[in-house]
Amino acid sequence: MAGRTAGRAARTGPRGRRRARFTAVGAIAAAAATLVMSSATVAEGADPAQVCSDGSGAGGSEYTRPANEKAIPGGRGRLYLYYDPSTGINCAITMGTVSGATYMDVGLRQAGTGAGRWDSGEFSTYAGPVYVSAKGICVDFTGAVGERSVAVTGTNCGV
Repeated sequence: MAGRTAGRAARTGPRGRRRARFTAVGAIAAAAATLVMSSATVAEGADPAQVCSDGSGAGGSEYTRPANEKAIPGGRGRLYLYYDPSTGINCAITMGTVSGATYMDVGLRQAGTGAGRWDSGEFSTYAGPVYVSAKGICVDFTGAVGERSVAVTGTNCGV
């Protein structure tokens, strides 16, 4: 009986060390993947203010800081609203924090109206930008990443 117990302990030892080695390799791989994903977002120029300023609907607007922003539930991304008081143009963009192409959307409208601008599809970084002119008028904006979404109503009343 003593021989079988000693033999079992000897077999368990290397297996335990191997498991620890695989766990360490897995942790290093996960950390490296996180750095690569973070670097890819920065490398792609995914600054929401810059994306809004460069968009075809910006009308010469310069966006520097968000007028409003909300987290997409579950840590899946952020929804941003920018406003240029000199032009009265609002810009909304949904920035995802997921890897790979995922369903994303962003919507923006003057508050209380049915009409607005919308962008949706399978994106790897962001949905949008979308623009609405609303000088002196409140806006509603919404965004989603995957099945998680957030909406803000009656905000940024053109001031």
